[in-house]
Order: sequence, then C-alpha cells, then structure tokens
Amino acid sequence: MIEMLLSEARNEKIVKIISINASKGAKYKLLSLGLHPNDIIQILSNPSFGPLLIKNISKDNARIAIGRVIAEKIQVESIN
Repeated sequence: MIEMLLSEARNEKIVKIISINASKGAKYKLLSLGLHPNDIIQILSNPSFGPLLIKNISKDNARIAIGRVIAEKIQVESIN
C-alpha cells in the first residue's frame, strides 16, 4: 500500500487513516468530528487550495471539510 498525507490524496481516492500527527487540540477536534485511525475515507474534493471535502465511509458516510493545514498532519494509506 502507498502511504501519503491526506492533503496529497486525489479526488475519489479511498484511503485508510494511519495516524494523526497534530497538536493535542487539533487531534481532539478531529476525533470529535468522528475521524479516527483505521477509518476508511473517500476524498470528494481536493482543490489545489482551500479545504478538502471527505466522506467517512466508516461512520455513516459523514461528509467533513478539513482545512489543508490539518490535512497535512493526517497520514493515510491508499486502498484503491
């Protein structure tokens, strides 16, 4: 499997969260949004600037917007 940062994943890509390497506060916010290690997510929109829109397949297909700075701290692994 190919590991990358969430911010590097292309549109429609399905990835698994490997780790969240953010500050305690940012990590808490992501956990409260329902993003956890081992969750499977799909990239719905990853423009070259601004936030990413993702869908958490592991949690009721919840759609979440993630800021690019935070997305650069989430390590993921390609599933497809």
